[in-house]
Amino acid sequence: MPVQIMKPLAEILTQASKERPGVFGHITDIHLCEERPEDSMVFPGPRRIAPELIVEVESMIARCRAFNKDDFMVSVNGEFFRGRHEKRAIDGGWFRLRRMPADPPTLDALPSKLPPPLKRMLMSPRLSQGGLVYVVGAPAQGKTTTASATLVSRLKQYGGFALTVEDPPEMPLNGWHGNGYCSQTWVAGDDGADWAESFRGVLRSQPAGTISILYVGEVRDTESAHAMLRAAANGFLVVSTGFGTDIISGLESLYHLAGAQSTWLASFSGLLRLVVHQRIANEQVVASSLASVNGTTSVAAKIRTGGFNNLLSDIQFQSNQAMLGIDVFEDQAS
Repeated sequence: MPVQIMKPLAEILTQASKERPGVFGHITDIHLCEERPEDSMVFPGPRRIAPELIVEVESMIARCRAFNKDDFMVSVNGEFFRGRHEKRAIDGGWFRLRRMPADPPTLDALPSKLPPPLKRMLMSPRLSQGGLVYVVGAPAQGKTTTASATLVSRLKQYGGFALTVEDPPEMPLNGWHGNGYCSQTWVAGDDGADWAESFRGVLRSQPAGTISILYVGEVRDTESAHAMLRAAANGFLVVSTGFGTDIISGLESLYHLAGAQSTWLASFSGLLRLVVHQRIANEQVVASSLASVNGTTSVAAKIRTGGFNNLLSDIQFQSNQAMLGIDVFEDQAS
C-alpha cells in the first residue's frame, strides 16, 4: 500500500503557498534531493524548500526510500502523488513527486472527449457479463485515463466491485464510486513481476453474485497476458491498456506477448469484447474501435484463425454503423 507521508509534506506545501501565494497556491510537483536535502524544491518554480523544514524533508526522503521501487504512489493528506526514483542524474539521486488529480476521471469529464458511440459501447450493460476491453495507443495518448474513467463510470452507473493490479498505481481510483467500490493493488513481488500471485489474489477476492471489474494497468509480458484472460474467463470485465499504432498492431502485439499459440487465440477470440485505439491530435481524441459481443461474431472467427489483417473490413463496417447511430453490440446480438 502507499506510504503515508502526512505532516512534513503538508508543512512544505503550506510554507510554499505563504511565500508566493499567487504561484504556489497549487503545488504541482515536489523534487526531493537524496544527497543534499537542502536542494529539494517545489513547483511551479523551481523554489527551494525553506531551511527550517530540512529535517522534515530528510524524513520524507527516508520514507520514499522505503518503497525500494523506481515508481510508486504516495498518499498525502488524502491527495495522491506519483513518485519516480531518479538514480541517473549527474547531481545524485532524486525522488520526483507529481501531484495527481484530486478526483478520479469519468467518461463524462475527460479533458478530451470520446466520440459518443464509443462512450456508449464502453458503458454498455452487456459488458457487465465479463470479457476484455483493451485500450491501445502510443505513449502519452491518454490510454490510462480512458481505461480508468471506464472503470469509475461503470461503478457509478452499475455498482459492483473492482480490483486493480498496477505497477505502480497511476490514478486515484481507490474507494467508493456511487454504489461501487474499487480496491487498488500493486503487482506482487519485490520487483513487481509476480503477476501469477497477483491474479491468484484477484480470483480469491472475487465476490460471488456481484458485477466484478478488473483493471490491469498495462499488459507487459506473457504472464500478465495469460492471467488477464483467465480473469476474463472467470467472469470479470477486464479493462487493460497496451501499445499499438492501430487496432490491428495492438491485437498482434498482445497475441505475441501471450506466446503466439493457437490455443490462446481460441480463448482470446471468445473473451474479447472491445478494442479501442486512441491518439490525441489538437487536444482532441481521435479514436477507432472494434467490438465483438460474443465468440460467434465474424470478428471472433477471424481472431481464432489469426487473421488480424482481415479485421480491417470489420473495423470499417462498425465505424459506418456508429455514424448511423446503430448499436454495434445490439446488432451483433440480434
